[in-house]
Amino acid sequence: MLTRLVYHSENHLGAAGGGMIKGLNQILATSERHNEEAGITGALLFDTLWFIQVLEGEREAVSATLRRIMADERHAELVVMDCRPAETRLFANWWMGFAMLRGDNGALFARHGVGPKLDPRTISGDQAAAVAVDLAGKGLSREFAA
Repeated sequence: MLTRLVYHSENHLGAAGGGMIKGLNQILATSERHNEEAGITGALLFDTLWFIQVLEGEREAVSATLRRIMADERHAELVVMDCRPAETRLFANWWMGFAMLRGDNGALFARHGVGPKLDPRTISGDQAAAVAVDLAGKGLSREFAA
C-alpha cells in the first residue's frame, strides 16, 4: 500500500566552513540513492532552521527511512505531521527533489495559508505537502548550490 508521510525536523547541520552546504548535499545524494533502492519518492524543503520532507512509498520502506532519519544527528526534534495511505504519488519523478525555502516564496506560501515565512510547527501536513507540490512546479533540484 502506498503511504505518504510528512515530517519536519530542526536543522542541525553545521554552518561553519561551508558545513551546511556540504552536509545538505550529502543528505540529498544519500537520500536519492537509498530512496531509489527502496522505491521511495518525495521532496525535501530546507531553510537554515528546518527540514520539511514528504516521503512516498510502500509503508515498510517509508517506516525504515523514517527510522534512519530519526537516528541521523543532523536532524533533531523530528515531528511526524501526517502519515496516511495515498492513491497516487505527488513526486513520482523525484527520488528526492529539493527546494530551498526562501523569502521570495511569500506569495506561494500565502496561497496555502502559510507565511510570510514557513514555520512547520504552525501548519498541517496537508499544507506542507501542498507547498512542496507548488515548489516542485517551480522546479526542484538534486543538490544545493550556494
